[in-house]
Amino acid sequence: MKKIVNPRQLVVVTLSELEETEDFLQKVLDCHLRQNDLSGLDQGLYTELVYGTVRMRRNLDYVLSLFSSRPLRKIKPFILNILRSAVYQILYLDRVPPSAAVNEAVKLARLFGHEGVVKFTNGLLRKIVRERESIMYPAEASDLVEHIGVKYSFPSWIVREWLTWWGKEETLALCQALNESPKMHVRVNTLKTSSSEVQSHLEAQGVRTEAGRFAPDILEVSPAHLVVCDTGLGEGMYYIQDESSALAAHALQVKPGQLVYDLCSAPGGKTTHMAQLMEDRGRILAFDVNQARLKLVQANAQRMGISIIETRLGDASEDLGLAPAPRVLVDAPCSGLGTMGHRPDIRWRKNLDDILELAALQKRILSAAASYVAPGGLLLYSTCTLTKYENEDVAQWFLDNHREFQGHVFPSWFPPSAGPNWMRTILPHRHGLDGFFLAIFRK
Repeated sequence: MKKIVNPRQLVVVTLSELEETEDFLQKVLDCHLRQNDLSGLDQGLYTELVYGTVRMRRNLDYVLSLFSSRPLRKIKPFILNILRSAVYQILYLDRVPPSAAVNEAVKLARLFGHEGVVKFTNGLLRKIVRERESIMYPAEASDLVEHIGVKYSFPSWIVREWLTWWGKEETLALCQALNESPKMHVRVNTLKTSSSEVQSHLEAQGVRTEAGRFAPDILEVSPAHLVVCDTGLGEGMYYIQDESSALAAHALQVKPGQLVYDLCSAPGGKTTHMAQLMEDRGRILAFDVNQARLKLVQANAQRMGISIIETRLGDASEDLGLAPAPRVLVDAPCSGLGTMGHRPDIRWRKNLDDILELAALQKRILSAAASYVAPGGLLLYSTCTLTKYENEDVAQWFLDNHREFQGHVFPSWFPPSAGPNWMRTILPHRHGLDGFFLAIFRK
């Protein structure tokens, strides 16, 4: 296959492939970055355009529909994706002049279509450039759900639920935060090095670093591509992990020498973090339903110099026949809506039926996990999503149906949040991190 050197052409190919295969964005994007010869600057533009166009797809289609003489459903997928990515540049990418966005889109239209398509593309985009200041979204007063959903590009069902739970101002702030470019965090592997040493190492490579907002072993770093390509990652000096996710191992309050069960462990971020906090002393049994994903746990443990993790194939929603242990982690399968900053395609992949199905699975896993906790032991339930169906409702259901447990306290330095002190909801607009939920129980 001939390699593509034009980043905008590769954007169109990627967007069309995503729609055709329904594959995950990160997987498709990484594959194209490996297979094609883009410069460092072009890789950055390509990534920004793919992520931004996917993130703002509903908004972009709305704008196109306002100006297009043809229904969007009658525009061929490749041409529609040329138009979407061009409108994203016109409306949201300050560093690209609108004229350049239009000219490049016209070139692509000529590559992927005929002269009629070229004229249509040119006329439509130039009209949007001229009249972009007059774009009107659905009126907030008459339909708040549609106003927020279209303007900020979220499915209406998500907006409706968030408005019910958190109200207008919180929902607006949350949507805006989830549309911002995400931050990258790394967790320092304290078995091999220290935060100060990792900071010095990364800064020597041109990486900006600062301490995490809450967790003592987290650094916020940029730019991301220098961190991913740095030798320190392969040597196990650090692990790429959002700070909100890193709170889980601290919340479980593991100690050296303990037996710990991680019931949904792959790819191993929280598993290896617990081993780190245990000073690689004790025993962690790491379960997952997928053998291939368990190999990721093993690879991460090996890279980080960890010896106490044993991986086992097992379905956490069924009885695993485990003897009681002082610490059990249920990092449950969830809708992942808290990670939309890093994974914008998730917002288009889930619906309310999916959420309710996941909540039922989460309850089964927690019920099975309850029997594995020793008296006086701790059970942590965590998700990376932002629905009460999967978070507060599941946690409260667990306490209501397992009277031998009660809510426990988090470390004193944990970020505060509303609600019972044994729950924490991490919100992107309040905490500057991925959305995350934690509930801690003592038996």
